[in-house]
Amino acid sequence: MKMIEEQVAHRPGERGLKVTVESGSLTDDEVCEGTKYSPQIGVGNLRAPFMAVTMEEMDRDRPGQVHWLLWNVERAETVPRNLPKQAEFDHPIRGRQGRNSYGDLGYSAPCPPQGAKRTYRFRVFGLSEELDLAGGTRGRDLEKAMEGRILQFGEALMVYERPLSGNILGRAP
Repeated sequence: MKMIEEQVAHRPGERGLKVTVESGSLTDDEVCEGTKYSPQIGVGNLRAPFMAVTMEEMDRDRPGQVHWLLWNVERAETVPRNLPKQAEFDHPIRGRQGRNSYGDLGYSAPCPPQGAKRTYRFRVFGLSEELDLAGGTRGRDLEKAMEGRILQFGEALMVYERPLSGNILGRAP
């Protein structure tokens, strides 16, 4: 999502959003061996009327793999967990989602090789207005639609290490 990098790189004063992911890490339910729920995202200090959320993989061998694109979410302190895997939805919040790098709608749960660690970046963008962009589109289209509309932004990094065994840590086989 290089266009977004260029849009926000020269605007350090607008960074202002505090972004958190649930309890500070991805839970068992939010990874490939769990139920694959989208995580709850906390957003502090949002003044813009709308927001967009992106999740990308940050590691060298898979830079920029997009796991989630979400937009046209009205200002709120929280993006709830387990959003429907639909292009558009009205419950539990209203929003639109795009296709991730795997061709799926909505959130794609992290699934590194067993024993491997990966870093994921969650970004939230405060937007001046709703985007005239249909659900189901790709990241490049979202980047273009956000151009000139980003008022604020913030991010959170999460590291996930997939267990060596096929079982999720903390759960019995």
